[in-house]
Amino acid sequence: MAQLPLSLNLPPVYSADNFFVSASNQEAYRWITIWPHWPDHAVLICGPKGCGKTHLGQLWAKQARAQSWPASGLDAMDPAAMRAHWLIEDIERTRDERLLLHLFNMTREQGFRLLLTSAVAPYHLPFTLPDLTSRLLAMPYATIVQPDDTVLAGAMRKQFADRQMKVADDVIAYALPRMERSLGKVRELVELVDKSALAERKNVTVPFIKRLLETGMQQSFDLKT
Repeated sequence: MAQLPLSLNLPPVYSADNFFVSASNQEAYRWITIWPHWPDHAVLICGPKGCGKTHLGQLWAKQARAQSWPASGLDAMDPAAMRAHWLIEDIERTRDERLLLHLFNMTREQGFRLLLTSAVAPYHLPFTLPDLTSRLLAMPYATIVQPDDTVLAGAMRKQFADRQMKVADDVIAYALPRMERSLGKVRELVELVDKSALAERKNVTVPFIKRLLETGMQQSFDLKT
């Protein structure tokens, strides 16, 4: 069946209330909740795109008052700014391994914490610098797996409930196989349904969401084959 990957460019809402904890992300979530009592100064969270790494990272950054930076832009970071807690996302995109190693060492020496995210496990990272590789392999990490139907349905149900929207299970069952399977896309769909139902003053039913998806495909969705 063709799927409709939502592409609405809606601003993300990284709140604890919007994060659905399940078996697929429980270990990664635990690392966020036990901060600052980490056994090491750095932790790595791994998982595929859309699994919730950024959401968890932003929850930690807010709690720790940490700075956030993409690994692909480390060369633009002011070295003086490294003296802080840092969230570095997508470290597999690091262009200069020495900069990531320097940040790792600097935060440890200065007593700061470092949360890293990656699309792959540490032993699959494309690094060749021995010192960096050894540090990444030695640090604690947690892997988030791609959410299954139970997780996606639970996340969708929770986000509708948070918005005080009554949505039947058959609506959720209809939507899931027709959208890209990620927690980020669940959030985008719930946002779209909420705004559309409010504007049209209609209840959320299967025909309503069917029309919404079909209209969205024509206006702002790309067909996924």
